[in-house]
Amino acid sequence: MTKISIQFHAGRDEIATWLADWAKEYRLAVAVESFLPQYSARLCDVADLPVELAGSSEINRVSLNLLPIDVSAASALDFMRSNPNVLTVSLGTQSRAELREAALSAMTDDDESIKTWRAIRLKLRKSLLSGSTVVNPVTGAEQPAKGHYYSKGAREMANRGVRLLASAGWNEYRLDD
Repeated sequence: MTKISIQFHAGRDEIATWLADWAKEYRLAVAVESFLPQYSARLCDVADLPVELAGSSEINRVSLNLLPIDVSAASALDFMRSNPNVLTVSLGTQSRAELREAALSAMTDDDESIKTWRAIRLKLRKSLLSGSTVVNPVTGAEQPAKGHYYSKGAREMANRGVRLLASAGWNEYRLDD
């Protein structure tokens, strides 16, 4: 089983643009998922993706697939079981004060999916910046954050005072100048 992943900070508008571009370039099916208050999954037209993500904090994950996507699942786990070759982008929450880390990931044995998902991960990584320090705001401990990536938009947000937070917990990222 091949695992493909990268975590990064980026605004929903940037992520939506990337997802739409990838879906068009590779002719991918797109689905959006909401986890709370009740799980739901639905297909999404690639042209509607930027508006969908910009206008809704209820969308938690976007999935791309080379094949049609089955959205009949009753839970996120069922969705992954029904669509084992998807590439997912788990969206970090975003507000005027905070931006949580997002993650692109896939786990598959399908050769064509592996090739496509690796190409997309490489495109994403090349478009991102790196260089930051992770800070524990409770203890003040800090450490260089190897492998932490962020977009130009996330840098602009940080420069405006938006806190870049880990995907869970309270750790913050301070971008290097």
